[in-house]
Amino acid sequence: MTKNLTEIKCLPATRIYIFCPAGYATGGPEALHQLGTKLRQMDFNVFMHYYATPDSVDIVHKNYEKYSVPVAENIENYAQNIIILPETHLLPIFDDSYKKLRKVIWWLSVVNYYITQNNLTQSLQHKKYFKLKNYLGKYPTASFGRLKGRKDVQHISHSYYSQVHLLENSIKPVGRISDYMNSAFFDMVAEGTPKENLIIYNPVKNDSFLDKIIAATPTMKWVPIKGMAPAEVAALMNRAKLYVDFGFHPGKERMPREACLMRCCMIIGKIGSAAYQQDMPIPEQYRFEKEDGQIPEIIGRINECLTNYHELIKDFAPYRQILYKEEEQFEQDIQKVFVKDK
Repeated sequence: MTKNLTEIKCLPATRIYIFCPAGYATGGPEALHQLGTKLRQMDFNVFMHYYATPDSVDIVHKNYEKYSVPVAENIENYAQNIIILPETHLLPIFDDSYKKLRKVIWWLSVVNYYITQNNLTQSLQHKKYFKLKNYLGKYPTASFGRLKGRKDVQHISHSYYSQVHLLENSIKPVGRISDYMNSAFFDMVAEGTPKENLIIYNPVKNDSFLDKIIAATPTMKWVPIKGMAPAEVAALMNRAKLYVDFGFHPGKERMPREACLMRCCMIIGKIGSAAYQQDMPIPEQYRFEKEDGQIPEIIGRINECLTNYHELIKDFAPYRQILYKEEEQFEQDIQKVFVKDK
């Protein structure tokens, strides 16, 4: 599954436009900017093209100004040019303004694709003869059936999870390009900070399953990561011994990677990309099914991580080393996919 199936060939005059939600700061937009700056460093003609969302404030979010990717408001509709679309913004595939362009979908998430497509379908299904017209291609719904029939559309997976999902839907990705941790976070790793018996978690991502575990461990100190600035999150992670996450992982999530860098042991649910060793290479004894029958064993593992932290943290050293080399891997993966054609 890791075989490079095709390449995206670029002529000297090829312009690459990366579509990105305007003024929005999450993992996806940062990955899009990282791709832009690396392609630019490799001497490709690359531009960010921002589109408005309900959360848009400014054009370029202040967090991403450092990537210094030039902005293009207008797109030249020529066959030699390329647009790169996140899986949540596929309307341009059906827009005649981009008819001649080559299209590339970067699958940063799987679940967000389905959320976006479901929302689009719900907004259209009240229309007369919707099912028939949609089947005939009258509406811009990007089902897998329609996508795999488009010869002008190529696909890049972001995680092994998204790669598997594409192949299961008969779509062969060009390759896999992930992302890398923001360098600012590495600067906040404090190796000498004493570890405390703190268990940290993201309450936004987790649900009643983790609530049951917390309720069953009243003597343990659970600290939610909520309403904190990045520096505060880093300071907490530097002190905590354990990060627990039973939320859904639509792609390679940043917070688990941050926790690993900050020398936290990890207990993770087998959901989404977290189920795959290729996306989260931690020993299997720290990965659990999200089932009530597993709770006693999960609590037992939590106790082990707290009481034997200095020994068990060694189990996560290989993953930390991978995280430190993510940017280098990112560059190598880009070079496999984007090729200059003289």
